[in-house]
Amino acid sequence: MMRLLVTPAGLAFIAVLTLFAGRAVIAIPPASDAVRPVCASVPAATGSVLDAGAATAEDLQAFHKSVESLRAELDRLCKRDKAVLKRFKSRAKSIVFEMSAGATEPTAYLKDGRLVIEFYGGPFDARSFRQMVTKVLKGQKIPDND
Repeated sequence: MMRLLVTPAGLAFIAVLTLFAGRAVIAIPPASDAVRPVCASVPAATGSVLDAGAATAEDLQAFHKSVESLRAELDRLCKRDKAVLKRFKSRAKSIVFEMSAGATEPTAYLKDGRLVIEFYGGPFDARSFRQMVTKVLKGQKIPDND
């Protein structure tokens, strides 16, 4: 068996297996905390999350699930409105999703060239969220009750 593996055909077989194994690894989707672009090119990542003492495992799971929904809404917004996409690229160099206690609806604001989105998790009003992000990118003040 060992002699078979050291022949040129055996080495070629090992190379092909390695090639296929490498593709399988590349096909694995990134972890939920990975930096993945939103709106075609703006890097987005999960920022600070409440510790286990302040949030339950279910709360953490709801937050991470909500991050995917928030990403999808941002992508939808950029696809619908090219002006928003242009503002994203000029004003927000990155997006950070942070878990914030008591934030029943997502809150968005610009800080140091980043669009920060604070949210606790769970369902949210997608239309209201898209409107808020549009206002933030335009530089408009967001009222506390908005």
